[in-house]
Amino acid sequence: MALDTAVDRGNALLGSLHPDDAQLIAADLQRHVVGGGEILLDPTRPLDHVFFPETAVIGLRTATATGRMMQVGLVGREGMVGWWALLGNDMPDHGAVALLQGGTVLSIPTTRLRAACRASPTLLADLLRCMGQFVEQLSDTIVSTACDPAERRLARWLLMLHDRIDGDEIAIKHSELGVLLNLRRATITDCLHILEGERALRCTRGHIAIRDRAILEAFARDKSAKPRGGR
Repeated sequence: MALDTAVDRGNALLGSLHPDDAQLIAADLQRHVVGGGEILLDPTRPLDHVFFPETAVIGLRTATATGRMMQVGLVGREGMVGWWALLGNDMPDHGAVALLQGGTVLSIPTTRLRAACRASPTLLADLLRCMGQFVEQLSDTIVSTACDPAERRLARWLLMLHDRIDGDEIAIKHSELGVLLNLRRATITDCLHILEGERALRCTRGHIAIRDRAILEAFARDKSAKPRGGR
């Protein structure tokens, strides 16, 4: 994880804070460049920093009974990762890893964020909004996993990734999508062919272009996808 002093790229949650609350934590925020696959939170290690993604997309994951890591949700510029610290937890409930090609995140030491939230109940309330949003996303994911065929599950995750990036090109491999959905690579390939046939996507090696989001949304019947203008 490398420190980056580039211009502000923006996190919507931080941008929505009252100026007085934002000022409480501004001096303690540091920007980092993270690589794809970089682990930000490990459930076996203390939760010493909270992260606010800017251009990075963070996958939250948990271990199955066999020890395999499975993605359970995504967080991008709309939220934060590590909100358990604000509930008094010293260990994260999920692992967190940077997806795609990485990007930038803002980090703050847990101790400093807790101190700021003790000083301002409105700051705590505003930051915890993201926890409710994630719970809603998680419930939708559970329903989709239980009820939807693989191609609809894939369409839903592609929409969620699309919500959190600039442009229409998603740099991701079939094998990485397989990890996200806990599906075989061959199944992912078959599902992508179906979505290409619907003219929703255009796939090349290591990249997926969203060709027609409206078609993808209709195919997925995805209640969690948001209009891109609302990000």
